[in-house]
Amino acid sequence: MGWEVFATAPDQMIGESWCVLVRSAGIDCKLQPGDVIGFIGVSVLPVRLMAKSEDLEIAKSVLESYIGDDELPPEPEHAGDL
Repeated sequence: MGWEVFATAPDQMIGESWCVLVRSAGIDCKLQPGDVIGFIGVSVLPVRLMAKSEDLEIAKSVLESYIGDDELPPEPEHAGDL
């Protein structure tokens, strides 16, 4: 029961907002910095949204129901690209 990335937000503020939407559906969500080890203050760098493996598809669906496809940044082809 590990955590997996289901979306990437353009910055921490948007990532926090998206996590709130996912949590409102009863799904655990957390942020992981994209290009740094941790946050010091508010990050303007991309952040990853993570959910537990078994909730991954539901988390994606919940986020997509609130956020239009044109508002989501493109997903990288490989997880190592983040």
